[in-house]
Amino acid sequence: MECRKEDPTPRTWFRSNRFFNEGNQWYFATRENTIEGPYSSREEAESGLLMYLRDIQSMENFGLKPGRVPG
Repeated sequence: MECRKEDPTPRTWFRSNRFFNEGNQWYFATRENTIEGPYSSREEAESGLLMYLRDIQSMENFGLKPGRVPG
Protein backbone atom coordinates (compact mmCIF):
# COMPACT_ATOMS: atom_id res chain seq x y z
CA MET A 1 0.00 0.00 0.00
CA GLU A 2 1.35 3.42 -0.89
CA CYS A 3 1.84 6.08 1.75
CA ARG A 4 1.03 9.73 1.42
CA LYS A 5 3.86 12.24 1.43
CA GLU A 6 3.02 13.42 4.95
CA ASP A 7 2.63 9.91 6.39
CA PRO A 8 5.33 8.80 8.82
CA THR A 9 7.90 6.20 7.87
CA PRO A 10 6.55 3.11 6.10
CA ARG A 11 5.10 0.40 8.30
CA THR A 12 2.95 -2.67 8.02
CA TRP A 13 -0.73 -1.88 7.67
CA PHE A 14 -3.49 -4.21 8.74
CA ARG A 15 -6.62 -3.23 6.87
CA SER A 16 -10.09 -4.57 6.95
CA ASN A 17 -12.12 -4.68 3.78
CA ARG A 18 -13.08 -1.14 2.84
CA PHE A 19 -16.09 -2.26 0.77
CA PHE A 20 -19.34 -3.27 2.42
CA ASN A 21 -23.00 -3.52 1.60
CA GLU A 22 -26.28 -2.87 3.33
CA GLY A 23 -29.01 -4.68 1.49
CA ASN A 24 -28.34 -4.15 -2.19
CA GLN A 25 -26.46 -0.85 -1.69
CA TRP A 26 -22.61 -0.81 -1.72
CA TYR A 27 -20.27 1.62 0.07
CA PHE A 28 -16.57 2.12 0.74
CA ALA A 29 -14.72 3.61 3.70
CA THR A 30 -11.88 6.12 3.34
CA ARG A 31 -8.76 7.07 5.31
CA GLU A 32 -10.47 10.37 5.97
CA ASN A 33 -13.03 8.45 8.03
CA THR A 34 -15.90 8.94 5.58
CA ILE A 35 -18.33 6.48 4.04
CA GLU A 36 -18.91 6.95 0.31
CA GLY A 37 -21.91 5.60 -1.55
CA PRO A 38 -24.40 4.18 -2.12
CA TYR A 39 -23.56 2.33 -5.32
CA SER A 40 -25.73 -0.28 -6.99
CA SER A 41 -22.95 -2.91 -7.15
CA ARG A 42 -19.53 -3.66 -5.72
CA GLU A 43 -18.01 -2.99 -9.14
CA GLU A 44 -19.52 0.51 -9.15
CA ALA A 45 -18.21 1.08 -5.62
CA GLU A 46 -14.73 0.01 -6.78
CA SER A 47 -14.94 2.49 -9.68
CA GLY A 48 -16.13 5.15 -7.23
CA LEU A 49 -13.10 4.46 -5.04
CA LEU A 50 -10.74 4.87 -8.00
CA MET A 51 -12.34 8.24 -8.84
CA TYR A 52 -12.18 9.27 -5.18
CA LEU A 53 -8.46 8.40 -5.00
CA ARG A 54 -7.81 10.28 -8.24
CA ASP A 55 -9.51 13.36 -6.81
CA ILE A 56 -7.51 13.12 -3.54
CA GLN A 57 -4.26 12.80 -5.48
CA SER A 58 -5.18 15.81 -7.64
CA MET A 59 -5.84 17.87 -4.52
CA GLU A 60 -2.46 16.87 -3.08
CA ASN A 61 -0.74 17.73 -6.38
CA PHE A 62 -2.12 21.28 -6.05
CA GLY A 63 -0.85 21.54 -2.47
CA LEU A 64 -4.24 21.01 -0.84
CA LYS A 65 -4.57 18.58 2.05
CA PRO A 66 -7.68 16.46 2.24
CA GLY A 67 -9.34 16.86 5.60
CA ARG A 68 -9.12 14.02 8.08
CA VAL A 69 -11.91 13.67 10.56
CA PRO A 70 -10.57 13.04 14.08
CA GLY A 71 -11.50 9.60 15.26
